Amino acid sequence: MNNNSESDRRYAVGFSLVGSICIIGFLFITNYLTSWDHPWFIYPSFAVVWWPLTVYFGGQYGKALSIMGCLSIVAFSVVTNLTTSPSHIWFIYPSFAAIWWPLSAFLLKPRTAKIYSAVSALIILAFFAVDNYINSPDCPWMLFTIYPLLLWPVCVSLGRRALMLPTVIGLTVTGIVYYAVLNVFVFTGFPWIIFPIYALLWWPLSAAFAKRGHAMMFSVCGTLLSAALFIAINVISSPQILWAVYPIFLLAWWPLATYYFCYKRCRTPGFEK
Repeated sequence: MNNNSESDRRYAVGFSLVGSICIIGFLFITNYLTSWDHPWFIYPSFAVVWWPLTVYFGGQYGKALSIMGCLSIVAFSVVTNLTTSPSHIWFIYPSFAAIWWPLSAFLLKPRTAKIYSAVSALIILAFFAVDNYINSPDCPWMLFTIYPLLLWPVCVSLGRRALMLPTVIGLTVTGIVYYAVLNVFVFTGFPWIIFPIYALLWWPLSAAFAKRGHAMMFSVCGTLLSAALFIAINVISSPQILWAVYPIFLLAWWPLATYYFCYKRCRTPGFEK
């Protein structure tokens, strides 16, 4: 039975290989005889190639199929790009997407989560760097992505320690310092650092107060943080108009509602009735 199965598999592989070669050859001859000014045969040939690939590598050879499939997509993208539009390099985008297939097939497991996160972060950073260099070399925007991307493998490596308040504070301070350096030395002018500071400070606030029994403190601190942001924007962008009081007035309803409908309700006997 096993011999018959192996024989059938070999027959299917041979048939798919010969059939693919015949189809691609027919497409090539037709393209050459009718419209060789544009080699369109490569488009259907890419689809035909998957026939022998899936027959040979499918089933028990999933990892090998992911590698061969990724290489096929990358090769097809490069050839198509250089053939149709060599002045615009776009093959990096489908190639970047294709890389995740073998990467996930080999490393997306609980015991290799740390390696997967580190390798993935480096691949994304490399992709952003290449895209930045090709399309907008005058603006190094990929520098904004370094901190959040590296935060991924760092948090995975720390495990449960990443949820501890001292760790959260340390990572938050690191992010604030990093973006402050960018604001001072790279992207100068407007002090946009106030926005990442505002976003990052929610992390330690959530770690410290976003727990059962701390809703009142969380609402007060969150309101003060948001009010500070609006005041800073008001002072920096339009100091002649005092508009920050309006969003601050709306924010004040958060701790008020928390006090009367959560804090006071839990501490007043019979109030919940």
